[in-house]
Amino acid sequence: MLDYLVITAHPDDETAIAGLLLSAKCQGLSTGLICLTQGEAGAFTSMETRQEEMKKAVKLLDLDYFRHLSFPDAGVEFSTEGMNTLIPLLRETEARIVLTIHPEDHHPDHLAVSRLVDRSVFTAGLRKNSPDGSTWHPEQIFYFALDPKINNSKPDIIIDVTAFHKEKLKVIAAHESQPIESFIVNGSAYLGILGGVQWGEGLYTRQPLCLTDPRLLLKI
Repeated sequence: MLDYLVITAHPDDETAIAGLLLSAKCQGLSTGLICLTQGEAGAFTSMETRQEEMKKAVKLLDLDYFRHLSFPDAGVEFSTEGMNTLIPLLRETEARIVLTIHPEDHHPDHLAVSRLVDRSVFTAGLRKNSPDGSTWHPEQIFYFALDPKINNSKPDIIIDVTAFHKEKLKVIAAHESQPIESFIVNGSAYLGILGGVQWGEGLYTRQPLCLTDPRLLLKI
């Protein structure tokens, strides 16, 4: 069972949430990533280069689980075939927390991945999709935004990732063919301002959070 499972569309999407993944590992939690495409539609470099860059990022993140799938880049669709690919992986990991892209993000692949993850998580929890007849439901699904062109709402939660900013920069740099550093760093600075910290990452939720310990409110 994983503690955190991130599901993205493209190599480099994980950089938006890399601070949280690094922080989780530092606290002894298990982390995983499923990237649906190989990034072959990008104009900056070859698919092989993007694959190698993804491997470097995964090593820097010290992930416990990683799967790089072959959905068509710039052609991800919500489909039964896509669900049938994701569901066994979800049951393989049975993650406590699933994180994926916000359903109002700008890129069409991001929209499709968000919808695909939502439906796959629900369907994967059914007993018919379990090898031993058990059910599984994550404790929470969180969403993170990659591009504010459409979604300009403020996150529900800001994660302080200041302590992991330097390590996060290394993950970003692993995707050296992609001109993403200023975009990701500026976004993290803005989220930090919202949260009253230096560097932040934002999460959205559709479900209310349930806290069993009132002391946790003192940390919000």
